Amino acid sequence: MKKILLLTVLATGLWLLASSKAVAQDNVYYMRIRIIIEDPSVSLSIKGQYAIETLQNHEVLLESKDSLEETEVFPTNAGVKIGQNDFNVYGIRILPTVGANIEINKKKYRGIVDIIRTKNMKLTVVNHVDIEEYLYGVLYHEVPHDWPMETLMAQAIAARTYAVYRKTKLPNKDYDLTNDQYSQMYGGKEGERWRGKWAINMTKGKVLKYKGEILPAFYSSCCGGHTENADVVWGIDLKPLKGRACSYCKESPYYNWKASFSFQQIEEKLNKTDFKCAGIKWVKVKDVDNSGRPKFITVTDKKGDKNIPADKFRLALGGYEFLKSTKFKIDIDMTKGVFFNGHGWGHGVGMCQWGAKGLADKGYEHDKILAFYYPDAVIEKIS
Repeated sequence: MKKILLLTVLATGLWLLASSKAVAQDNVYYMRIRIIIEDPSVSLSIKGQYAIETLQNHEVLLESKDSLEETEVFPTNAGVKIGQNDFNVYGIRILPTVGANIEINKKKYRGIVDIIRTKNMKLTVVNHVDIEEYLYGVLYHEVPHDWPMETLMAQAIAARTYAVYRKTKLPNKDYDLTNDQYSQMYGGKEGERWRGKWAINMTKGKVLKYKGEILPAFYSSCCGGHTENADVVWGIDLKPLKGRACSYCKESPYYNWKASFSFQQIEEKLNKTDFKCAGIKWVKVKDVDNSGRPKFITVTDKKGDKNIPADKFRLALGGYEFLKSTKFKIDIDMTKGVFFNGHGWGHGVGMCQWGAKGLADKGYEHDKILAFYYPDAVIEKIS
């Protein structure tokens, strides 16, 4: 009985010690996600105890046993100001105690938060969080949480792999990923759903590798019938990222889409880029690859032909909001303009998310789904 009592006291003491310390864990694979870029100010609140330290030498600037009510953070000539507290450093790190929550612009985040004053006298905010907890805030924004669990598990492994890949490519920056479509959508704690968390926990630490190296596990919403070669989009020539036929994404609302622009609209949009035009007469696709995507769009104006990379043409016309992908054909009506008949949504490289759902509906387990879209890649634990 005395032994049990002693163990209980020791365990309680260790828990209290852990609760009194700021977040700092061993064997945690931290990701750095830029959640705010170049804002003139941000709002901050902290529910629970916390510490504030410098970024460079981790000198403690402030410790508080009380919560911080919502207050504005501003850049100053000397550094950063939080409420009435002036910190004469270019950046601060906020470390909540175990169980405390940080809110930035009214959104809750796990882990640690850096607030950095930029050269432009603006604020950039970076969230440091364990990769598994990072994924908690990603999955719901990438695929619907009520999709088949095998699809969610495949997405969890692909998203974890992509995150690790990005971390290896940006070692000298203040962050590894952004919280938008240019990396992976990330919503912090508010983006968490229990089915997504379950899929992440069931695949904890699992990533895709090819020949011993972490795979750039790209993915997109709907490939429109054929995935794209990674070397076409990013110049990455790897066997697991070669395009292949996919007949499993036809349920996607983006499998077929249409868009139209007048010649004048196209000219105005292109003239806002490096591709200047005057008096457009014709628009056509050029060099269509095996996936059905053109490499270039030829625009003919009064000065002749201009071959514009298809993805840059898509971006110039408004990006994915207007042209869902570069997998399209063009019809011309000289009086009404240019009509696009397209398939799919996104760049089309790697896993097709709607296709992954279609495969799961047919009984494929998550490892088989990944093998279909990333052939020859193997699933391993993060080293």
